[in-house]
Amino acid sequence: MRKTTAKNIAIITVSLFLSIILFSPCVFAKSKKYKLTFTTIYMDKHPTVKNAFIPWTKEVEALSKGRIKLTYFNPNTLCPAINNFDSTVNGVVDIAGQYCGRNPGKFPLNELMELPMIVSSAESGSLVTWALYNKFQGWQNEYKDIKILWQWASATYQIHTSKKMVKNINDLKGMKIIGWSPKLLNMLTALGASPLQISPTDTYLALQRGMADGVLCPLAPVRSYKISDAVKYHTIIDINVGPFWAGMNRQLWDELPADLQKILTDTTGVRLARKSGKTLDDGARRDALWMKSLGHKFYVVPENEKVEWFSKLQNMREVWVKKMKKKGYKNARLILNEAVKLGKEYDKTTGRGFAE
Repeated sequence: MRKTTAKNIAIITVSLFLSIILFSPCVFAKSKKYKLTFTTIYMDKHPTVKNAFIPWTKEVEALSKGRIKLTYFNPNTLCPAINNFDSTVNGVVDIAGQYCGRNPGKFPLNELMELPMIVSSAESGSLVTWALYNKFQGWQNEYKDIKILWQWASATYQIHTSKKMVKNINDLKGMKIIGWSPKLLNMLTALGASPLQISPTDTYLALQRGMADGVLCPLAPVRSYKISDAVKYHTIIDINVGPFWAGMNRQLWDELPADLQKILTDTTGVRLARKSGKTLDDGARRDALWMKSLGHKFYVVPENEKVEWFSKLQNMREVWVKKMKKKGYKNARLILNEAVKLGKEYDKTTGRGFAE
């Protein structure tokens, strides 16, 4: 009887020991807390940070019951903002976001979203960009080194001038208009303007000193860079948008327990793409109202007149398709056609990024 009892005790002891070994990693994983860093190109006072990103970090913390705590850092504090992608890959930051155009040539398919007149709002552009990511493997491969969480698009680009209102293409002839990237310069050339490449921070002085007659950019920078002190006419044409990405260090993602991965997946994707875009559209509308209160004048190019503008710009789409095919993307035209189709569909529900 004593031998049987001793044997049973030994079996129970071994079983408990094995249980501790086998299940302690699970218990540890479910109790471990993750303090994650998060940065993008936006300052913490930016409306998208305040109204989309920060609410998301709080929601994640609540849903995870404190197991994930996200802290937002202003650009250039954790790493140079231009290095956000590589810093995410290397684990210098845990989660980051950036404008694709800050790394020329790194996201060639994503450059499609910068082509003329694909969408009429940031919300629509954000939804199109995320849909293209989910549908095309080549698009996904551009982010293979990180865990992509969502994508979004900038507010639409408009023409802002200092001396006269631009109502049609003929009004642009001979005008010196600033563009902040090679693509914008190409657009301005196609529209008949005389393009000038000047940095965003130097734009105000160039306009004030009469070196330029206007600038092609969204509404938000007009206010934030004090360009509104030098221009007073705004032509709402929705020429294009700029694509952004937001993603997580791949190794850290793989380390997260499945339930925490699900929380991050469920709260980002299309949901945060839409919200990011909407905050940019809302910000553009607020800025327009503020400028109107200062006496600024706005002209919204009617949809039927945008056809003439597009006729001057459509060749840029063909150039992009040819460029992508040379890079081996045989389905480039298919991706472009899908973007145009989705843009029309989403525009119906989001409307333009500007409201009078």
